[in-house]
This record gives sequence, structure tokens and C-alpha cells, in this order.
Amino acid sequence: MLLGLPLSCRVRPRLRLPALALALAIGCAFALAVVACGEGVSPSAEGGVTIEPVVTATAEPTASIADMAASPTPDDSAAEASERWMDVDVTNFVVRLMDGETVLREVSPVAAGEQIDTGEYASTQTGTFHVYEKVAELAFDPPYNAYISHWVGFDADKANGFHSFLKDENGDVVDASTGRVSNGCIRTGAPEEIFAFAEIGMPVYVHW
Repeated sequence: MLLGLPLSCRVRPRLRLPALALALAIGCAFALAVVACGEGVSPSAEGGVTIEPVVTATAEPTASIADMAASPTPDDSAAEASERWMDVDVTNFVVRLMDGETVLREVSPVAAGEQIDTGEYASTQTGTFHVYEKVAELAFDPPYNAYISHWVGFDADKANGFHSFLKDENGDVVDASTGRVSNGCIRTGAPEEIFAFAEIGMPVYVHW
């Protein structure tokens, strides 16, 4: 009590609500404008504030889905890497080493599978294949209890490829049979030439 007048904690000053709300709205709007400008705010020569435009970095363009879809497949890449390829004629038992449409060398006669296009594991299948493996060393061939060298694999599903005639453990030829005699592979009397010509990924076209 002061001077006989009681004080009450419930007494609050009157506020002009509409004016206060307007002031708060203006203050918030200004604050948001400054924050939105980020580092673009700098002092002016007169001591005020100048809002400068914010420069943002532009990302480098990336490949579109269409561009990615147009990328060459592994098979296309192999075909484009070299114009050289090998032609295998299982009717005439000839292997042709090709450069585009030019025949560089013919190797004949060669041996092909007893079965052609039967789908069996021991069949020589026709179609377009690609060289996937090369092994020059002498290796044992269990089905014939003999050895082969200069292996150039091109049909992984049937384990078919080019290789030498059958040899003994010393590397001497013991069976130079040609025609329809193998378990699907292409046996040849010039295995070194085919091995040297072949490249991983090179197309091999087998046909009648």
C-alpha cells in the first residue's frame, strides 16, 4: 500500500493490440528479408545497409538418361575397338582371319563338332561370339586323354574355342583329324597364327 492506495498485481497497462500487431509484422518482414539475403548484406557508404543480389553456383550438367541409354554395351565396344574378326565355316571346315571384308588368311581344313547346333554341351553352336580367354601353354584335355595348346575360347556356355590338333605330353601332334570329329571345339593345324591374331573381345562368327 502506498499513500493509502492498495497495489494489485492484476493491474496491467492497456495495449493497443492492432498497432502492436502491425509493428511486429513489419519487424518480422524486415528480419526475413535480411536473412534471405545471407551474405549479400553489406554496409553502404552512408552507414546504412545495402542488400546485394546473392550469386549461386551453377552445377555442371550431368548425362541425361537418354545419353546413358545410348552408351555402348560391352559387345558394341569390342566390335568398335577393332575391325578384325574371325569367320568359322563349319560346312567347308575353314577359318578365315578377317579385317573388315578382307580375308587376311584362310586356315583349312579344320575340325568342328560332331554335333552342330543341337544345343548339347558337345555341340558347335552357330552365331556370333566374342573371344573371352587365351591360354598358350600345353594343357591336358580329359575327354581325349591328350593335350592341346594355344587355346582361344569364344563360346563360354559350351566351353568351345580354337586350339591345336591333339598332342602328347611332349607337344607332338598325335591326332590331326579334321571335319566333324570334335566335342564342339575348332581344332586347327595353325594354332599359333589364330592365337596371335585373336584379341580379347574380338568377334567370332560361326556359320554353316
